[in-house]
Amino acid sequence: MSAAWFVDGEYMNKVWQGLNRSDQLDYVKLRQYLEGTYCDAGSHERIEDAYYFNADPDPPTSRTNAYHNALAYPPPAGPGLRVKLEWLTKKSLYWPKAMGAGPVVHPTTGVQFELTQQKAVDVSLAFHLTLSYSNRKWRKLFFSGGDGDFKTPIQYLVEYENVDLVLIGTMSTISEALRPYARDIVKLDDLAAQISRPRPKVA
Repeated sequence: MSAAWFVDGEYMNKVWQGLNRSDQLDYVKLRQYLEGTYCDAGSHERIEDAYYFNADPDPPTSRTNAYHNALAYPPPAGPGLRVKLEWLTKKSLYWPKAMGAGPVVHPTTGVQFELTQQKAVDVSLAFHLTLSYSNRKWRKLFFSGGDGDFKTPIQYLVEYENVDLVLIGTMSTISEALRPYARDIVKLDDLAAQISRPRPKVA
């Protein structure tokens, strides 16, 4: 038997920031906690598929490249996450036609405001979630995400494929649409000290 772990990177970043901690989430320790708590060591059950989804600036910065490389490093030294990145898009902002349709600018500097958006992250996660299950037929799903938009694939896996779901996040950020399908919820606010590491010093 095997398990899968899917991470919505932006969600996890926001949850950890909301905890107001000076350290950072250690995905290696989180993986070790998930396997040690929920996987059956007697049958050699472990996480076989692990994915991390996020959006990245274009061009990617060297710091984000190093971070994503660390996420992809194989266990036991790394969390062994397959990093899937979509792009951040920028859109210049304009006032509605009724308000003149001109650019929205800063009142002091005159610089036009831009809207930065993630593109296709949720679609990519849902696609790889169903594809991974189709190929591997894992029996447990660790899901580090809280968006109710994932209800349809989650509901299918739990109700029709009998997959055990473990949600990872905080109760205030996990959608009520997902909670009924979970066998358990890993509450990061309760577990933070156990799965954290010091933030690296910036030179």
